[in-house]
Amino acid sequence: MKSFTPRILVIAFLMTISFAASAQIYVGGSIGGSYAKAESTNAKSWTIDISPEVGYIFNENWAAGARITYGKSVQEINSQYLDKKTTNVSLFSINPYAVYAPLKFKNFAVCAEMGASFTPKSSGSNYSLYSLYVTPLLTYTVNDHIILKTGLDFAKLAVAGDTNGTFKFGVSAGGENALNLADDFSIGFVYKF
Repeated sequence: MKSFTPRILVIAFLMTISFAASAQIYVGGSIGGSYAKAESTNAKSWTIDISPEVGYIFNENWAAGARITYGKSVQEINSQYLDKKTTNVSLFSINPYAVYAPLKFKNFAVCAEMGASFTPKSSGSNYSLYSLYVTPLLTYTVNDHIILKTGLDFAKLAVAGDTNGTFKFGVSAGGENALNLADDFSIGFVYKF
């Protein structure tokens, strides 16, 4: 039994080193936005933000990371029943996520990003927002270090709520059925070390 234990430790150590050697740290970011107009209420809204991120690529199919989003969201309601009302919200959110890339073709990949988002009370908002989501991503590998990515948040599947007691299930984070102030579309890049 004594000779068996060191062998297990050596094997575990070698597996850990081989796993760490195939993993890579990355940094990057994206910019995103959305615009919506509702004809029934004559309401308009737009969002624009920037999201720096850092993460870890485990293998060719899995990565995990976190991003911080800074931005602004404006909603304007102009109705015959209501006076013109404009709401400005400064955005700040924290977003840990995992990415799975099941489909690859040459330098392109179709990925699924699964994550959580938390937006604390901020300027123009009286409550905090939170959500769990799954959204598609398209990526293009330029070289060994640079990956371009596009978030297709208009196709996001989200469960969202707020500290005001509202809870919703939405098919689109940028649509009328969702609570969080998110993009319909984002573009960005990551740099692998």
